[in-house]
Amino acid sequence: MAAHRFGRIVNTSSMAGLQGPPNMVAYACAKFGIVGLTQTASKDLAPHGIRVNAIAPALMGPGFMWDRQVELQAKAGSQYFSSDPKEVSDEMIKSVPMRRLGDISEIPGVVSFLMSDDSSYMTGVTLPISGGIL
Repeated sequence: MAAHRFGRIVNTSSMAGLQGPPNMVAYACAKFGIVGLTQTASKDLAPHGIRVNAIAPALMGPGFMWDRQVELQAKAGSQYFSSDPKEVSDEMIKSVPMRRLGDISEIPGVVSFLMSDDSSYMTGVTLPISGGIL
């Protein structure tokens, strides 16, 4: 990329990397790390024509990741969550201003935007795909 003075990198973080959720310390630390990597790499690589950005999806489902997140939150027995996965799911969706889960089909358009010339003056940015959570 540097030799061609052109490149686009889009990292995948998570809303957990922008606001730490309860019961997910290791995951949140990893995702905060991706945000930091994105910001730092963007400064190092911008002079070489390489843009580095990230996406931060939240509450995507239904499916494996959503089901697994709900299961882990239910098992955690936290004061914030019920032990019933259905109740956990319902409570988590209430926190989304759009009152629904995101669909994974909504992610590629954001990545395409970050890869395109439409975002030519953007680097070091982490875009939430969150239904308005952040």
